[in-house]
Formats: sequence, C-alpha cells, structure tokens
Amino acid sequence: MTWRCAIWLCATLWFGATLNGAVAEPKRVLLLNSFGRDFSPWSEYSRDIRAELVRQFREPVDIFDASLATARFSDIKQEEGPFVDYLRALFAEHRLDLTVTVGAPAATFLQRHRQQLFPATPMLLTGIDQRRVALPTVSANDSVVATSIDIAGVVENVLGVLPDTTNIAVVVGNSPTEKYWMEQIRDAVQPFRNRVVFTYFNELPFDEMLERVASLPTQSAIIFALLSVDAAGVPHEQETALTRLHAVANAPMFSYFDAYLGHGIVGGPLISLRDVSEQAAGVAVRILHGEPPGNIKTPPIGFGSSAFDWRELRRWNISETRLPSGSEIFFREPTTWERFHWQIMLIAAVVAIQTSLIIGLFYERRNRRGAEAISRSAMAMSASIAHEINQPLAAIVTNANAGWRA
Repeated sequence: MTWRCAIWLCATLWFGATLNGAVAEPKRVLLLNSFGRDFSPWSEYSRDIRAELVRQFREPVDIFDASLATARFSDIKQEEGPFVDYLRALFAEHRLDLTVTVGAPAATFLQRHRQQLFPATPMLLTGIDQRRVALPTVSANDSVVATSIDIAGVVENVLGVLPDTTNIAVVVGNSPTEKYWMEQIRDAVQPFRNRVVFTYFNELPFDEMLERVASLPTQSAIIFALLSVDAAGVPHEQETALTRLHAVANAPMFSYFDAYLGHGIVGGPLISLRDVSEQAAGVAVRILHGEPPGNIKTPPIGFGSSAFDWRELRRWNISETRLPSGSEIFFREPTTWERFHWQIMLIAAVVAIQTSLIIGLFYERRNRRGAEAISRSAMAMSASIAHEINQPLAAIVTNANAGWRA
C-alpha cells in the first residue's frame, strides 16, 4: 500500500508539473512595423501596443519585433524576398499565436505573403487609416483597429485658427506610402482651392524643404503630413525632421497626430495614438484568449478633442478666443505666482510678522516716551510745590530761631 501511494504521488506531481508547464507556455506575438524602430508615429504605436499588451494580458507573452525597412524603397516587391525568407526561418520552429501589423506597408506585406508565412495565424491590422485597409483581403481570421484621418478637417482647423491664411505648404515625402497620401491630400483640399494656394514638398530633398519653410510668403501655414523618405531617397525620422523644420519655419505648423504636439505643431483636432494603442492591445488580448478575430469589430478612431500648444500660440500671436470650444491647452508656462506661491506666501508671512513687531515696538516706544513725559511733568510739578512750601517753612524756621536766641 505504501509503494502504491508513493507511485500515485509521483504520478500526480509529474502530471501537475506538466500541466503547469503547459499553462506557463507564453503566447507568441509578432509585432511587424512598417518603417523601423525610430520612425514616428509608427514607433509610438509599437511601443504603446507592446506596453498595453503586457499590461492587459497579464499572462506570459513573448513579443517579437520586426521592421519592414523595404517600405522606404520605390520597388517594394523586388526587395521583399529576403525578408520573407528571414521570417520563415525565424518562426519555422516557433508557432505564432498572433501577428500585429503597424502601418499600411506592414499590413500589405503580410497580407501578400500570408500563405507563405503564417496561413493559420490570426492577424490584427492597426496603425493604419481605414482607406488603406484592403477589405477583400481581410478574412475571418483578421481584425482591424484603424484610424480615420480627416484631411479636410485639418485644413478647416488651420483656417479657423488663422483665418487670413492664403498659402499652405504641405510637407510630404516620396515613398510609395507618401505618394498615396499625396493623392489623398490633393483630393481632400479641392474645396479650399479657391481660397488657399497649396504647395507640396514631395519632390524636394530635405535641405530644400528647410529653405522653403524659412522663406514662405506672409499669411502662410504649414501642414506636416508624412515624411519618411524625401525626394533624394534619404530616410527621415519624422519627429527629428519636424523639430528641424520648426526651428527655421517662418509660419505656424499643423498636423493630425498628437505625438507631434509639443514638438512644433500649433495643434487642433488630433488622433490620439494612445487611444489607438489601447484599443489595439484590447483586441489582441481578446484574440489571444480565443475569440474569433472576425467577430471583433472596432469603429475607426478619428480626431479627439482639440489640443493646442500654448508656446506656439504665443509664438504666432494666436488668440485663444479663436480656438474651438472645449480646446485643451498644454505646455502653458506657469505665472510667477503659480511657480513661487509657497515662497511668496512664506516671505509675505515673514514680512507681516516683522511689520507687526516693528509696529508693536513703535507703539511701545511712543507709550514709553509719553509715560516719561508725564513722569517728568509730575516731578517738575512736585518740585515746584515743594519749593512753594519750603519758602514759608524756611521763613517760619528762621523767625523761630531768631526768637529763641533773643
């Protein structure tokens, strides 16, 4: 009986360890970026999705990062072969539970090569505008968390904040993705062409862009749309490019992602990258828990409430009365009172105490002087009375002494 118990216990422990090992097996997720680790705003999407996925899933998850650098090139299909081979070799022995694409190029790439790479793996497309989602290629094993960029709304914001604007320069690059957006922008701004002249920088190298934004005509504005690769084929990290353009620009800059607020744009209605990332991570968690991707429907995420950079409003003399109702203003410099109110209050308290002491001393001194004056007056009066009394007494004493002697 003892040996049977021992065998049963060992078997139970082995089964439990095996079961625990199976439970502890992490979910594997491929996070495929469109341009690279440092290319905003996709880099912000990837970073936030990774953080949110770890926070929301609360189970072991192994996230693999990869970047589709070929999205920067003009002839994409000819350059994709080695990357396909790399991904196939990387995951030949490791089954993926989910693939997440960030940006349109990554989504297009994975849809094109899905049968070669991960035919049965669920896919989540995010960081992509709804216009770039190829609906015929979206299967029941796919889910989409898309954005909705309202280009006409960006122009309306510019004209609302700066109603005298007659010229808008559009900063846009020359990669395949940026060429697509060039056409979208041209179509979207047609209703404004009788009021504003639009100039596009897609055929300029970055150095010439810097020269152009530094010498724009009066009553101009700049829309920073998308700059990953300039006309010379040079790749650019958008946040760095925006900072350099902002440093020399002679006109205010606008865009549509909140990732650029604080880096040179005036502001307006913006798409929140955090909202997109949180929703994308939430969908990813549902898929990893076994929910069919095709059953998860998420409306495109458009502009949120308007947000503005107080420093840019001041720089370009834009009155806050021109801003849309309910706008939030960030980076407002605190007043002297807001920055130093505790110090000011402490100093004021010390001054008040000192002033009270001085006033008290002043009254005490005045009272003491009054008392001294009264005392001196009383002494003088006593002396006078004593003198008046002493004179008759002295005469009496003198007369008495004279009579006694006689």
